[in-house]
Amino acid sequence: MLDKLKRGYQEYIDNYFNKELAEYLADNGQFPQTLFVTCSDSRVVPNQLTNSKAGELFITRNIGNFIPPYLGEDSKYLATASALEYAVSSLKVKNIIICGHSECGAIGTLFNDVNKTDKNVNIINWLELGAPAKEKALNTIPNASIKELRDFTEKESAKIQIENLMTYPDVKKRVESGDLKLYAWHYNIRTGEVLCYDSNLDKYVPLADCL
Repeated sequence: MLDKLKRGYQEYIDNYFNKELAEYLADNGQFPQTLFVTCSDSRVVPNQLTNSKAGELFITRNIGNFIPPYLGEDSKYLATASALEYAVSSLKVKNIIICGHSECGAIGTLFNDVNKTDKNVNIINWLELGAPAKEKALNTIPNASIKELRDFTEKESAKIQIENLMTYPDVKKRVESGDLKLYAWHYNIRTGEVLCYDSNLDKYVPLADCL
């Protein structure tokens, strides 16, 4: 596997590395306009999905693309919260995209009975952030198949993360001033389709139709 990665790196250097852009970014810093929050799942590749160049996306990834609610100094999920605060308050991004995806393992695990052990304690604790979306699915479509429940939960979870974003003081302030926009996306890894949540219609629509 390492040999494959080494060959891939050399191909990147030979065919894709943009020296002029790299030097500019090194000398001038980064000024991304968008914070892209997505899952750690290896099938989701943000720059490929959006055809973005280096310096255009500030990316944070975690299992399930969750945003923990703001807890101030009592927060126990520091990595995601600190990346969010840096993007919003220091980099002054103009957009935040929460990008969920199909066949999400984190969402799937919510519907399995998994006992907490010393091998998965951090995973189970983290997945508690997905519980509200699961509960909404079970209350809304209680007789649905597990596939339908998972699809609903993936999309509902992205919406809930938008709500969690609004618990952060600087996010709330900038959204209300019109200086920051929040989006919930759902990426279908099988078809490549991206849907975007339209709050006016209260449903997901094709990305091309998203305002």
